[in-house]
Amino acid sequence: MTGSSDAEGETAHAAPRTSDGVRHAAWFHDLDAWTEYWDVYHPETKGRFYFGDDKDEKGLLTRFLPRIGKPPPVFTAWKKMALGIGPAQAFADAARSPAVAEGVAEVDDLLNRLFATHFGDPRDPAVQEDYLEAIFRFSTDALPGADERHARIAQDDLRKRTAGRHTLDGDIMWFCWALHTEAAELVASPQAHARRMLFLAGIATGAPANFAWRKHRRTRNEYDANAATRALLRRRGILWACDGAAAAREIHALFQIREWGDC
Repeated sequence: MTGSSDAEGETAHAAPRTSDGVRHAAWFHDLDAWTEYWDVYHPETKGRFYFGDDKDEKGLLTRFLPRIGKPPPVFTAWKKMALGIGPAQAFADAARSPAVAEGVAEVDDLLNRLFATHFGDPRDPAVQEDYLEAIFRFSTDALPGADERHARIAQDDLRKRTAGRHTLDGDIMWFCWALHTEAAELVASPQAHARRMLFLAGIATGAPANFAWRKHRRTRNEYDANAATRALLRRRGILWACDGAAAAREIHALFQIREWGDC
């Protein structure tokens, strides 16, 4: 494992091999090219895999993720479920509503295609290791810069500040990613089950790494920005990749910590 020889207590910031770092960055670049930066790379979509173009296309994410105004019912139901103050059935019912189910499944199909291109078979243990390493580097802002994208974004564009990096600054987005993945398990193709389980494992390890290394929010007290935490998250991630229910429970626990603090 990259960085596993770091002394305990040292900051275990990834030092990826160039080939792996570039390849992992390409995965996140591709994701962003279809979503946040659709106008730069896929204008033909009119923002369909994001929040639309503020014209004719409303965007699939508007159906299940908050942006402006009142959040969609499925988002509220997921939050209550994760916090243990609402039933899982309410989330399932909201996810299965026709517009939400259609949007979730269409986004999931896109993720299936992109994952197959960049990683391969999610049932392969080597692919699982590779994906979890990519998530760790992403969460700790240790991937090569997105210089080409940064150069394309205008100085007065609000995205300019983050366009040159492959990482996640908005901490709630980890849990939005979980919402989509859990909803997709209910309404999308069962053939993508293994990939979605790996995604949940990635969220369950990536979010706390992001919070521990970059101090965005609270996470478990046992996690710190060092080699021991990195190794622990990797061991847990490999187990969670084969146990999506356990990964989802961990994500819900992490959301509770984000909201209320560790217990």
